[in-house]
Amino acid sequence: MSSLPTAFFSALVQIWQIHPTILRVLHGLYTTLSGQGPLRPWLAGGILLATLALVIARPRGLDVAWAAGMGALATLALGLIGLRSLTTIFGDVWDAAATLIALFMLSEALASNGFFIWAARWLARLAHGSGWRLYGLTLLLTTGVAALLANDGAILMLTPIYVKLLTQIYPDARNRLPYLFALGFFADAMSGLFIPSNLTNIIIADASGLTVTRALLWTLLPTLAVFLVAGGAFALRFHIRLGMRYDASVVEAPVEAIRDQLLFWLGWAALAVLVSGYALVSVLRLPVSLVSVSVALALLTLTGLRFRGAVRQAVFDAPWGILVYALGMFVVMTAAYNAGVLAIVTRPLATSVQVASGALGGLAAGMLVALLAAAVNNLPAALIGVLSLRAVGMASVSQIAVYAILLGVDIGPKLTPFGSLATLLWFGILARNETPISWGHYLRENWWVTVLALAAALLALLIPAALLG
Repeated sequence: MSSLPTAFFSALVQIWQIHPTILRVLHGLYTTLSGQGPLRPWLAGGILLATLALVIARPRGLDVAWAAGMGALATLALGLIGLRSLTTIFGDVWDAAATLIALFMLSEALASNGFFIWAARWLARLAHGSGWRLYGLTLLLTTGVAALLANDGAILMLTPIYVKLLTQIYPDARNRLPYLFALGFFADAMSGLFIPSNLTNIIIADASGLTVTRALLWTLLPTLAVFLVAGGAFALRFHIRLGMRYDASVVEAPVEAIRDQLLFWLGWAALAVLVSGYALVSVLRLPVSLVSVSVALALLTLTGLRFRGAVRQAVFDAPWGILVYALGMFVVMTAAYNAGVLAIVTRPLATSVQVASGALGGLAAGMLVALLAAAVNNLPAALIGVLSLRAVGMASVSQIAVYAILLGVDIGPKLTPFGSLATLLWFGILARNETPISWGHYLRENWWVTVLALAAALLALLIPAALLG
């Protein structure tokens, strides 16, 4: 019996002195109807499906943290998982959540000084009115921001700025599409470059013992392959629109976006420290959040000294619910896994990740997790991958399988409009800025690009597997 029911029935005895016979009857009824009886798989599966449905559909704009939190509370109340397991689960997600929150606040500190507006205007001026050049520079900017400030940060910071900029230089809304679609795609798909670039990356890395520098050696070529293939695919699809020139003189001077020159250069210094800090904690095998939190707090403090209210706004707007979301989803997924509900997925996945399955098995694991991410969101897919890896034991898992899973949960979600939280944020920002894109339109433009990019990434992964494996 889990610790929660034990504590509950012990409290009944102590407070109300219930007769032992009545207590046994109550306990038997609870066992039958809760996670300790024959209904356990049905209860765990039902909570999992309900939680996933709420995360994907988000009725009335329901925050994903509420959906995952309610699922976790229901799981605990029914005794589907013990309280002791929460300690292990919290250890699996705290580093990832703290890193994402810190990077968001770092992004807000940079944004408060006009850093991203400056970058977008500078690139628009640098392109000299060429749609093709602006497109290439947009891909590079999105990749850089996603790598340093995470996929969600890239979406939140760049999407509203680009909507405004593109509306200014392209009155025809159709000419804005290649940049917006590429930005939304690259924010997720290029987040495989650095471990801290995606919440799912950190969870997988912490569970597998990956380091930032070691992972970079494995993911550099696959990420380059995604950049070339996805960038080329969108360019082919929108080649007519990209051929449209614009008047670069209508773009405001980049320097006018900067409120404080000292903070501007300190922002660049903060990003440099961030990258070097990742390398340092990789060598020392310390949590990556140690670097991201330290850099974010330092820049926030300096920003607060220059701009009143900037720190309070950054702290207030930070995605604190991401910890609840990650923790709650892990509780729900673990309960479903323990109840055998996920066996149809975890068994073939566990077989694929073993060293005995070779490189093809590892690539198959990446494809399977990518499809899961597209179907049920990337965080649940990453958690299923972690549970499968642990079931096999890291000593028996092939390295290529771990990195294939990591790339799968970064690229696979782009197959559907609800595959990642970043994509849902992208939809919301576009709608609020009067540039709505339907789910049907998204599917038409993204599904084939995602298939090509995923295939390119997994095939490119064979090169580091041969050299480093």
